[in-house]
Amino acid sequence: MRRGPLDPSPGARVQGEIMSIEASNPPISFADREVYACPFAAYDRLREEQPVYRDPKSGHYILTRYDDVRKAMLNVAALSNNTGVMGDRWALEANRLFETEGWLPMNTLVSNDPPGHRTYRTLVDKVFTTQKVASLEPRIQELIDELIDGFAGQPEIDFLDAFAVPLPMYVIAEQLGVAREDRERFKRWSDVAMQSLDPLLTPEQQVDLARELIEMQQYMARQIERVRATPDDKLLSRLANLDTDGRRLDMRELQSLILQILVAGNETTTTTLALGMKTLIERPELVDEIHLNPDRARAFVEETLRVTAPLQTLFRRALIDVEIGGVTIPAGSMVEVRFGAANRDPRQFGCPADVNLDRPNSASHLSFGAGIHLCVGNQLARGELRLAFQTLTRRLTDLRMSRGADSLHWIDNYAAYGPDRMWMAFTVRPH
Repeated sequence: MRRGPLDPSPGARVQGEIMSIEASNPPISFADREVYACPFAAYDRLREEQPVYRDPKSGHYILTRYDDVRKAMLNVAALSNNTGVMGDRWALEANRLFETEGWLPMNTLVSNDPPGHRTYRTLVDKVFTTQKVASLEPRIQELIDELIDGFAGQPEIDFLDAFAVPLPMYVIAEQLGVAREDRERFKRWSDVAMQSLDPLLTPEQQVDLARELIEMQQYMARQIERVRATPDDKLLSRLANLDTDGRRLDMRELQSLILQILVAGNETTTTTLALGMKTLIERPELVDEIHLNPDRARAFVEETLRVTAPLQTLFRRALIDVEIGGVTIPAGSMVEVRFGAANRDPRQFGCPADVNLDRPNSASHLSFGAGIHLCVGNQLARGELRLAFQTLTRRLTDLRMSRGADSLHWIDNYAAYGPDRMWMAFTVRPH
């Protein structure tokens, strides 16, 4: 993209001397694939020249500075998370399918505001306790070792297919009662769940995705009925049997929570595993550092989450006129909190594009959100990532891309960032 000055458009909203730029010359739009597919150059430019920027195609207000993004996420009185679940923004035909064959998604966690959000968050927090997450680590370690054992003898692997996809998928699948033989179906549903977040879907695509999600809902309904009849200690059973004000969550509530847990506990961890492995290939000294000092994996996880931000953006809706960064955003406007830009703000992080394991404030990144909407599964994700990178660096060395320029293929998604294919080779360390 050719660089040019960010000049106010003739239609810019002016409030005193505060100006909201709606276009630039040339315009930057995150609706353009060449921008959203690799947004970091656009972030750097906007962060310095127009940190609150009105996208000329979507009309969204894009926030790129750390302080602005964090304050926006904390300001639940002025900026609503209720930007529309599928039922609000999908085609009528897709909604009818949910209503007649499944359960229409509803506001529970991600797309909900207080006081309703508080009800569901309190319940889910009872399931994702520190003790419960810690109790899963031995099983997570078993899965990690099984996966590495499965590919250790191969000359090359697609790291996504061999490790980054199955690990978090198997962890969350087991917790949701998915049988081993149904893992491939579950993977397909997981992909569909992630695709459903894309705001650029056509009505035809929405209908196709709705059919896939309804298939998942029907499967999960059978699992819910099973764990209500015979409870166990897994996440699904704990959710399905929780008592809230004298009642249990109904099927529609549970289906909506499951969909959000699936995305939050699966796809973003997959992407972080892949992006972390890419960094280890590019920075082999980090492989040795983590191998010799396994506790350094904690810092590596935080830096990987910060630098790459697997989910680049989420959305807020302005309930009232609100001033952010000196710009008045009108009520009703859609606002994007760009985690990927905030995490690379040099005002917050020195040399922000570098992975630095000695960075003192790495964990202040915003990749898991902030405030009441801090990702409920962040402890589980951090645990999986830490154990994975500790084990990978302990068992493998000489990590390298194996197919040159064809080694990597990147996902095509407005909100997410990362590869969906990564061919690599390695050497197994001697025991």
